[in-house]
Amino acid sequence: MKELAKKIKHAPKSKIRELFDLAAGRSDVISLGIGQPDFLTPRPAIEGNIEALNKNITYYAPTRGIPELLEQLEQKLKTINRIETSWRDNIILTNGGSQALNLTYASIFNPGDEIIFSSPNFISYFYLAAFFDVKVIEIERRSNFEPDIDKMKNSITDKTKAILINSPNNPTGYSLNKKELDEIADMVKQNDLYLISDEVYENYLYNDAKHTSPASLKDMFNRTIVINAMSKSYSATGFRLGYIAANKEIIDVMEKYHQYTAAGTNHAAQYGFLRALQMESSFFDEILVSFDERRLLAFNRLSEMGFEVVKPNGAFYIMPKIDKFGLTGAEFSKRIMKEQAVAIVPGNVFGSYSENMVRMSYATKLEKLMEAMDRIEKFINVI
Repeated sequence: MKELAKKIKHAPKSKIRELFDLAAGRSDVISLGIGQPDFLTPRPAIEGNIEALNKNITYYAPTRGIPELLEQLEQKLKTINRIETSWRDNIILTNGGSQALNLTYASIFNPGDEIIFSSPNFISYFYLAAFFDVKVIEIERRSNFEPDIDKMKNSITDKTKAILINSPNNPTGYSLNKKELDEIADMVKQNDLYLISDEVYENYLYNDAKHTSPASLKDMFNRTIVINAMSKSYSATGFRLGYIAANKEIIDVMEKYHQYTAAGTNHAAQYGFLRALQMESSFFDEILVSFDERRLLAFNRLSEMGFEVVKPNGAFYIMPKIDKFGLTGAEFSKRIMKEQAVAIVPGNVFGSYSENMVRMSYATKLEKLMEAMDRIEKFINVI
């Protein structure tokens, strides 16, 4: 048999999914691995989906999405994110945030282009770059996980096409402040670049912090590709619905690729997303309070155990260093799964600068999180 596609064949399987698979069917495992909120999908989202199915809405949806949902997203972008868009020209529905990233890479990059982002960062950014022959320029984060903007500036070449930000961030929990956003926006404009802004965790901010989309900044909409999804805000990862907001030229190119690959998104689920967006945002208030409680529990317990750890100010991840325990992140993850049945993601999957870290998701019930911390303490006391 002739050789299969090298880029795909030699890409490693997702370590996060491997942990998810290992935990499946084992009642003793507590997973701090996968980024999936634990609250129930709001009832209006479920009912919107069911109502659509009862009306036999099971055929192809418009490639960009149903007009009602696109109009609702236009309104959401305007009122919440302060971004002026036209639903006909500037928004496209995608199969989750993952396909939104895929569409973005496919639509703006040519082989040999370069992308800059801080590291550690979300695993998909690396492998999509490999699939589309894009060179990744990793910029090591500072010790508190803030971006090193001076190093970013000094890394720009004539091949640089885009800077990517993910704020609040997976895996570090870091959220960019307004000053950092302004500096990054200025860098983008001065060097004629695109800015890819992954904002799927926009609602997970603590201590009264507010999310700012860079597309709302002066002269930035035409240069910014905003990526977002239903998944995290509505605990609806299985709906597989995301969206992109960008200038018309970019969306037009994305539509072509979308037509010939996925050919659209789940039709009935779009009505569920529509109903979710029509809810009062106050439904999330208690959820955020719960996640904040877990955030503080995870940080305080890990600190007490002697981990070197930065308190996250966004998302629902915490990323401690484990140097003092004499293990790499991969060794730590493998052993604690085997010895204490806790699923934790090794840091090395998130880039070149996190071999000595692990990522923990605290998007699990408080009681489970407390038990997981007890097991982690037992583990480090015997290694």
